[in-house]
Amino acid sequence: MKNFPSGYRAVVAGASGGIGSAFERALASDPNCSEVIGLSRTSSPGLDLLDEASIARAAESVADGGEIELFIDATGFLHDAATRPEKSILAVEPDAMAKAFAVNATGPLLLMKHFHPLLPRDRRSVMATLSARVGSIGGNELGGWYGYRASKAALNMALRCASIEIARKRSESICLALHP
Repeated sequence: MKNFPSGYRAVVAGASGGIGSAFERALASDPNCSEVIGLSRTSSPGLDLLDEASIARAAESVADGGEIELFIDATGFLHDAATRPEKSILAVEPDAMAKAFAVNATGPLLLMKHFHPLLPRDRRSVMATLSARVGSIGGNELGGWYGYRASKAALNMALRCASIEIARKRSESICLALHP
């Protein structure tokens, strides 16, 4: 974070999770970071990847304070009480696949849609999102985890497309995927 100017602002989406809260703590301890804004379903304003209006409201709230130099998306979905990773193609269920894509691919793309306009046009900024190595098509040696792998591969492509578009107006901006 030493490459950011003194007084930079940061946003962490998914700040209530383990990785997101660690990012938030690290940024809060950086003396050059003037403000770190943690967003989650329980923050105010709330941020729910399955509700685009909540994403728009959160971006509007952050915009009131000015530009942001760092945006970290630490959201993601592998499983919950009702959904387990598929070990076999026989376990694939449409609703579980749709949820994985909604949270792991569409949600992060909506975050980029609403938050990239807050990046400065004239200096370095970063939009980072958590992906996963298992989203690699070429690196898949084991199979399984259909919904998670496919949704993370879709996220990687969406991020690549967004990075090209964002660079047209914000040439100093960097869009990247992180593997935790």
